[in-house]
Amino acid sequence: MAGYILVYLSILYLNLFLLIPRLLLKAKYIEYILLLLGIIFIFSLGEIGAEYYIHKSNDIPFGQYSFFSPERNKFIDLFSNYFIYTLYLLSVSVVAFYKYWINNVEKVERLKTEQLHSELDNLKSRISTTFLLNKLHIAAQLCRIYPSKSSRILLQLSRILRYQLYDCSRESVLLSSEIKFLNDYLDLEKICNDNLDFKIITPSTLPSCFIPPLLLISIVEKSLKHLSGRENSVWINLGFNIVGEELIFTCTDNREVIEIPEDYSTLYKRLELLQNVKYKLSATSDKEQKQHKVILQYER
Repeated sequence: MAGYILVYLSILYLNLFLLIPRLLLKAKYIEYILLLLGIIFIFSLGEIGAEYYIHKSNDIPFGQYSFFSPERNKFIDLFSNYFIYTLYLLSVSVVAFYKYWINNVEKVERLKTEQLHSELDNLKSRISTTFLLNKLHIAAQLCRIYPSKSSRILLQLSRILRYQLYDCSRESVLLSSEIKFLNDYLDLEKICNDNLDFKIITPSTLPSCFIPPLLLISIVEKSLKHLSGRENSVWINLGFNIVGEELIFTCTDNREVIEIPEDYSTLYKRLELLQNVKYKLSATSDKEQKQHKVILQYER
């Protein structure tokens, strides 16, 4: 009896800690079923062989409930034992798989919540008090001297805030909408800084591509941060290119090249929260031409 219990526990351990995590939970369903059925078949044959050995070695006659009793249908007995063992082990597998599925759903929901909080924090930083007060202060200063310029600042500011408050509530937005937002954002900076010039290069025909809102603004803001305060002419060029399912975004500026690498940890964290996304972020500097380029390759 102790031997039978030990064998049962061994098969249960093999199923729970080897077959389920290595095959079932990795979506290798056919391999799992075939291997499990094979183990059950071997165990059934082993049980029959053990019964025969015990009775013969101890000279015990086969009773009416024995597999080797001439009154019993051996095929039905073998099939019933096989079915019971299969049902037993599969019930354990179903419970384990259901628990894994529940944990996975909770993990996905938690990641979505973290992503939402991250995007909300990003949104708050975009419409921070400093940003608003700075642009409104410039508009107030120009109101009497250049009223048309002041009106342009308020108009661009309203477009930016409208996009951030309404369009960015969605999980994804059209790439064309994001480009328009970046254009309004840079145009607002250009109005407030006469030394700034910018260019946005897009394909002649822009396909309907969706990306997370405000995904690229952090790269643009870091470039503007390095360009701010310079009295000579500064520029920033944004390039968009679609290759298959991949979006290639480039941000080039003429900042004073520095040796300290830029910190994009916030962007990396946000990209990590996005599911089924492949990305690559790289930055290069050309000291001779005094250019800095950031390239984001985004594929979903």
